[in-house]
Amino acid sequence: MTSRLKPKSFDKMTAAQQEQFERIKGTRQPHPDGQLGGPFDPWILRPEVAQRAMSLGNYVWERTTVGRRIVELAIIVTGRHWRSNVEWVAHSRMAKEQGVSDEVIQAVFDQRMPEDAPRDEVLTIAVCRALHETHDLPKDLYHQAIETWGEDGLMDIVQTIGFYTFVSMTLNTFNIPTGDQDPTPFPRGE
Repeated sequence: MTSRLKPKSFDKMTAAQQEQFERIKGTRQPHPDGQLGGPFDPWILRPEVAQRAMSLGNYVWERTTVGRRIVELAIIVTGRHWRSNVEWVAHSRMAKEQGVSDEVIQAVFDQRMPEDAPRDEVLTIAVCRALHETHDLPKDLYHQAIETWGEDGLMDIVQTIGFYTFVSMTLNTFNIPTGDQDPTPFPRGE
């Protein structure tokens, strides 16, 4: 898979683009070709978008009330929904590191409910799928989510999948490839 995005060297960037490149480079090592990878290179095309997206992404990464395991699970449900290769490959690894079982990860990939999973993981999958697939959250799922995470936690789930929808759409639009040694689980035309 080849990116549709024309690589842009640092010296060809505007001052605002260079500023955002340097900001992102502080948290992410550029590839040997000077590109950042992921959604970052497309975001830099619009420096203010890059700045704001990074701020929201940092919030999702560091400050949600539901914990990293649930956040990573919500991200892979989103990546699977959008058939986002980079999102799936990166965050299925992170979900596993955060304690999501291989069986649950495979169930998300297969678009089925896991047979044996913690209640909060089953609820996370159900809430994310309902929002992605029906654009609504049924009342019973809403109440279960409030009982489990409270209103703050449910809002954290919503903003996580909203943000990673934006990430997935960016990655898909520009056909950003996975790493050289990584699989491409969702083949698509170039």
